[in-house]
Parts: sequence; C-alpha cells; structure tokens
Amino acid sequence: MHILYPSLPYEPRTVDPLWEPEYTWASAAGFTVGLFDLETARVWPRTPTTPALYRGWMLTGPEYELLEQLAPLLSGIESYLSAHLASGWYAAIREYTFASTFQPAGQLPDFFAGQRYFVKGLVKSFGPNSTVASAAEWQELLRKHGIPNNELLFVRQYMELQPDSERRYFVVAGTAYGAGGTPLPNQLRPALFQLRPRLFYSLDVALTAAGHPIIVEVGDGQVSDLKEWNVADFGRTVLGALAAATQA
Repeated sequence: MHILYPSLPYEPRTVDPLWEPEYTWASAAGFTVGLFDLETARVWPRTPTTPALYRGWMLTGPEYELLEQLAPLLSGIESYLSAHLASGWYAAIREYTFASTFQPAGQLPDFFAGQRYFVKGLVKSFGPNSTVASAAEWQELLRKHGIPNNELLFVRQYMELQPDSERRYFVVAGTAYGAGGTPLPNQLRPALFQLRPRLFYSLDVALTAAGHPIIVEVGDGQVSDLKEWNVADFGRTVLGALAAATQA
C-alpha cells in the first residue's frame, strides 16, 4: 500500500516533523511512502500508480480535490467529506450521538428553558468557549472567533461525560479497532453498519455520566491523529488492516 504524508511547506523532499514517526515506521514496515507538498502541488518522489492512502493534516474540500488530481486516492472527495464534515455523518448515526442541529450562526438556539449547547463548526470545535448557555455567551463565541452570521454551525445538546473516558477507534471496512485491542462497546456496533460504505474513519467514543457509551464524533481516518494510540500499534493494527482490505 502506498501512503502519502505531508512535507514541510516548499520542501517536498522533507517530511513534516510531526508526521515523521509514522512515516518512518511505515517505511520500515515495508509500506511505500511518499510526500505531498500542498504549497507547490507536488508529490514526491513519484506519483503512485495505485490508489494511495493520505495521512496528514486536515484538508479543505478544494485542497483534497487538488491532491486527488495529483495522485489516485483510496478515498475520493465525497467519501472524505462524508466523514470529515459533521453534516456528512450525523444523520446516519443520530441515535448514537448527541441530539444536534445545523443552523447559521445568526440564528439563536432556544435558551428559554435553561438549555446548554456544545457548539462547533462542521469540522472543529472552538475550544474552551464551545459550551454556551445564554444568548450573551452565543454572541461572545461568534465575536471571539470571528464567525459570520451565515456560517453553518453544528449545535449539540450538552451532555455531561465521565472525565477522561473518551477513546478513539479507527474503523477499516466496517471493523472497529481500539488502542490495545479495546473493543467497541456492543451498544454502538450498529453504527458501523450505518456508516458504510466509508472505508476508513475514526470514532470518538465516551461514557455519559450514567455510564452509557456514546459517539462523540466521526472523523476521516486519513486526517485523524492517534490520541491514545502509539505509532507501532496503529501501524500494525490499522495500516495493516487497510493494506489487507485494499488487496482483497
């Protein structure tokens, strides 16, 4: 399997240091590795002849399309966005995650009954300011992060979670893998079927205050960091499963 990692800006022959450990492990494990330089739109040392896996920084839709023009990819743009954007996966698994809506920033949620919301963009949260419980906090969030009124936000019902309970699973061809062999909770396994035919994505799972497992979010596996995984475990388990799935 061919894997493309990000290079340093304008240095297409030098892997980005934050991706170097995985790049080095993959190369030593026998994977064919290459580099992608977004700034110069180059793939080095050569364009893959078979569909490649991208592992690197989050890309916008146009950036991903550029990479897809430069190299054949295992996941096309539609597949990438279906896991990368909240609007691409929420409807498929709404019963296994927080009740949520998509609404423009200029539209206030209902705070009249004391509701609290966790607010994020379609890809990333806004950090410590993400939880809002009043119109004033909503407006402050928009001001602090420069969010225009027409930007679509992912507005989620707030739910208390057990501290430090969140874990990242990687899903390859419908099979979920947890760090150290941790199995996905049985209650969430139907979500894997509902997220088909996505080839490679991540699932962040946590426990509610009552101890029930819940999906926090879905992400495209190509741009998901390892969190509690170590590089060797990820490589042997997840990259190995991807290689097997793409050769089947």
